[in-house]
Amino acid sequence: MIRTPLTKRLGILHPILLAPMDVVADARLTAAVSAAGGLGILGGGYGNEQWLARELDLLAGWRARFGVGFITWSMAKQPKLLDLVLERKPAAVMLSFGDPKPFVERIQRAGAIAICQVQSIALAQEAVAAGADILVAQGTEAGGHGAARGLVTLVPEVIDAIGTDMPVVASGGIADGRGLAAALTLGASGVLMGTRFYATPEAAGADAAKNRIRAATGDDTLRSIVFDITR
Repeated sequence: MIRTPLTKRLGILHPILLAPMDVVADARLTAAVSAAGGLGILGGGYGNEQWLARELDLLAGWRARFGVGFITWSMAKQPKLLDLVLERKPAAVMLSFGDPKPFVERIQRAGAIAICQVQSIALAQEAVAAGADILVAQGTEAGGHGAARGLVTLVPEVIDAIGTDMPVVASGGIADGRGLAAALTLGASGVLMGTRFYATPEAAGADAAKNRIRAATGDDTLRSIVFDITR
């Protein structure tokens, strides 16, 4: 087993987190990742209250240990969603894309670990100043939303900037043991994976989409804001 500051901080067997993909990372996938020894993080996304309450009820019924992740700026418009989540006693809450400062203390006061996803050194420093417990350094290789920094340079630079007291998790383009080993070599305490888990039977989503993910190579990657435009 690989023991790192991340596994110790979260009390997990393997330094692997499920990316909280909106809709795709539902209760079933979240519970499966946690049962396998990582930490499943439910995809709170933009904040569909009905969906979120239903999936939280399922996790409670299965007695699964879990986290919940939000698009921060969207959740800020519906702060009651954070209260809904914190009432269910998650192990962690992950915040991405937006100012985490108004929410970190509330998360920690409820007994949860505050995980902040960042895409630059400046954002990492802001998250540390806000009181985050764990950082996820997201490279441009990541699916979904992202920024412009490659993971290989971002991870060590973030660690150099904030020090080694806080676990840093690598995210973006990681799909197997080689990627995990590379992330650990860069100084990360673990990895957060999204697309790789999307391709599993436990993930919500169309089988046709999963088949395309499994058949694709990196040469098929396109960067686009089409999903933001359609939303």
